Amino acid sequence: MPEHYAVKVIKIDQVLPHGNADKLEIIPIPGTDYQAVTGKGQFKPGSLAVYIPPDSIVPQHGPFEFLWADKEFPDGIVPEKYRRITVRKFRGQWSEGLLLPVGDFDALHNLGSGMGFRILKVQEGDDVARFIGITHYEEPEPIDLHGVKTREQYKKWPPKSFMGWVYWFLSLLGINPNGTNGANEKPPKDAPPEYNVESYKHYKEYLHEGEPVTYTEKLHGSNARYMFDGKKMWVGSKKLWKSERSNCVWRRALKDNPWIESFCRAYPRHTLYGEVVPTQKGYDYGTKDNVRFFAFDIKHTAGWTKPWFFAAEDGEGPCRIAFTLDQMVPILAQGPYNEAFAKSLVDGQTAVEGAKHIREGIVISPDEERNERGLGRVQLKLKSMIFLEKERGK
Repeated sequence: MPEHYAVKVIKIDQVLPHGNADKLEIIPIPGTDYQAVTGKGQFKPGSLAVYIPPDSIVPQHGPFEFLWADKEFPDGIVPEKYRRITVRKFRGQWSEGLLLPVGDFDALHNLGSGMGFRILKVQEGDDVARFIGITHYEEPEPIDLHGVKTREQYKKWPPKSFMGWVYWFLSLLGINPNGTNGANEKPPKDAPPEYNVESYKHYKEYLHEGEPVTYTEKLHGSNARYMFDGKKMWVGSKKLWKSERSNCVWRRALKDNPWIESFCRAYPRHTLYGEVVPTQKGYDYGTKDNVRFFAFDIKHTAGWTKPWFFAAEDGEGPCRIAFTLDQMVPILAQGPYNEAFAKSLVDGQTAVEGAKHIREGIVISPDEERNERGLGRVQLKLKSMIFLEKERGK
């Protein structure tokens, strides 16, 4: 299922003192594990407010202009990085997202409709993301230019062919050459789904205290999927399928890690999901001249299986498939689920050997696969606040 995304109208339950700032207060966001730091007296118990969670992209109108009031944009267009809602620390307390009074939106006109919040009479629980024009931030995929290597991704420069220069100039003009063309192709029949993991702070109640779980590191790279359908080896990013002509990072990962194709050919129609690195600035995971792939899930006809639990038939009965530790996302711990313990794992250095940067966060997966109504497959991600604050500064 798609990752949860909503901008809800909430009713304030509690207003807590900050403890380290007389002019600030803390508002716990009902129904979640989030909190917001606000100005003193801005909210009272029972007040209605609009809660905009981290990784939201707000429009450049309405009550958001204070976010970039100290910036000037000659063309009048506010770049997305200034409109992305993240986290921020105020005098020792994290503010996660943005909390605004419902009244701030009374005069908002959506798509020329002239309907403000006061006319709509919004109520607690209403999702107003579409009305306001708020969207969800998507980590950009590395640019794939028909084999053209970009400055950020590869060292060899400039492009060596006429078409290489053509596609590079198209990218400068903002034209996306990543449609279904020489770099991408139509999806396979019965294509495996896009991969999403929901936020722990929205759904932590679906994890049961004491149930056996595995805590893995969430890597900051790019989502990848690999599958052999019996005739052809398929290579995909999160949203697209990459052709053999492409010189993209996903194809490079397949070439640099032959064990991926060996696994897929040994188990046709088994989709191997994972993270390819390096693709994000500042997070090379200790690799310089090649692309690495870290597996975190396997989709097959019977359902889902984690690589560390995958069992196969080898002629002598069930056995554990030989995924080595460096072929999987780092396993930080296994054992009974405990909220305090889970949160203790979120911050710190990455567990990838040879890497020297912080971790993005963790993923918590029950050892026994299960689904819950309103969530789907139970596995949740919890991002590091230190990581998110660093992202805000970019």
